[in-house]
Amino acid sequence: MLLTNSIYHDQVPKDIKTLYKEDVFFKNQDRFSLFLQNCIKEYEIDTLVVDVFPAGFYGELEKSITDINSVQTILLARIVSKDYFKKYGSPVYDIIYTLENGIALANYQYKKMIPFTLQQKPRERSQEVILKKPYFVVMHSSPIDEVLLLYKQALLYRTDEHIYIYSFCVIDKALILENTKIISGNGIDSHILDNASKIFTGCGFNSTLETEKYREKQQIIPFKRKYDDQFLRKQLL
Repeated sequence: MLLTNSIYHDQVPKDIKTLYKEDVFFKNQDRFSLFLQNCIKEYEIDTLVVDVFPAGFYGELEKSITDINSVQTILLARIVSKDYFKKYGSPVYDIIYTLENGIALANYQYKKMIPFTLQQKPRERSQEVILKKPYFVVMHSSPIDEVLLLYKQALLYRTDEHIYIYSFCVIDKALILENTKIISGNGIDSHILDNASKIFTGCGFNSTLETEKYREKQQIIPFKRKYDDQFLRKQLL
């Protein structure tokens, strides 16, 4: 079962039971704690896996993890900015898997730490794309202003290349120049990346992992995030 506040929850495979809650739901720590305990009982959950933020994005897990004794608790740890730990503390996890370098482990509490490397599977194409070579790829899910910034960078490098923009954003065609095609963000695959002359991305964890073998032709712009430090991640590449 997956509990998420992501607006992209409809992208989760249908065979995974997904509970979507809006942000406001996670901001009431007591209500969330009670909800989580009820979920553990109703779905007979024996392992709780938390993604990235040890206390939750809004601190909702500070109390919840402490109150849970019946399940194993696991944290998938990635780079989190210093500002996060100025605001929230880390509950004690049974296991922390570290997914990248640069994690400040002194800010975490855990019984066991295990370094772990994710194996990224190529995305499956949801639509056939007739590629016109040579071409650049702009790959960024959102927001729209960041997608357009990466696109502008691609235009600075372009001579006669086509540009393919992979994004979840709805982009006004009036903002796009000729020889540019907008394609749904879940449609890119390794074949497209293999044959791109250049790849333009941000420096989030997922895009960094997915483009690891393309560094020589990748152009990266780190973006400011509330708690993810993309600038540190770029320094460590």
